[in-house]
Amino acid sequence: MFKWSKSDLIVIPLTLLIISFSAILLRFLLREKKHFIRRIPLQIIALIVVAIEITKQIYYHGKPDFTFYVLPLHFCSLFQVLMPLSQFFGTKVASIFKPMTFVYSCLVTVLVLANPNALIGQSTSDILGSFHNIHTFVFHFSVIAYFIFSIALGDYQPKFIHCINVTCGIIVYAAYAIPCSYHFQMNYVNILYSFFEPLEKFRLWAGQVWYNIVLFTAGVLGACLICVVSSLVYRGYVKFKNKRNIEV
Repeated sequence: MFKWSKSDLIVIPLTLLIISFSAILLRFLLREKKHFIRRIPLQIIALIVVAIEITKQIYYHGKPDFTFYVLPLHFCSLFQVLMPLSQFFGTKVASIFKPMTFVYSCLVTVLVLANPNALIGQSTSDILGSFHNIHTFVFHFSVIAYFIFSIALGDYQPKFIHCINVTCGIIVYAAYAIPCSYHFQMNYVNILYSFFEPLEKFRLWAGQVWYNIVLFTAGVLGACLICVVSSLVYRGYVKFKNKRNIEV
């Protein structure tokens, strides 16, 4: 946890600075525009995520170094479905999937900052050195950009009830990711073992079943915590904005 390489210390803050500056600039430029216009940057990110994942599958298809780890069964692979559903399929569909996209992208952002190696490996040390590094870096920071842009452009309004959405999403993911992980013997989202030492010690002590239960329970609790905190922050922001408008 919190072990950053020298390249992480340079590349990650710089990338976050560029993303944040772009988000603030877009907020300023699009603040008077209608909502469907403000959504365009998020739609572009969604298309980038889908395109790079399709490219990945095509690139590795039939190659000698193909492994089942390439399959889109990772937790982050959810975004290639969640982002388009949140941005291209109308208000009713978005109301279901936008909470998941926002909360999970926040979760990815937190995890990248907490333990870059677990999510993006050593990609920052040589981003253009291989297709794997390019895909890993661009994919994950596109997810982070979606989270930051979503806040800046006011695309999502958090509610406490959205804890149900994010919980159901994790349950659905676990329903197919766990059996696939054991079948292919691939460590999708740390299902087989953990990069986090305390969790790995717990797995060795308690056994695989209890480890998986704790792993996904922690995921649900973490997602719900993000949902609750973001809802409280949003409510506070709305109250402050309304009070300011009344005073003016």
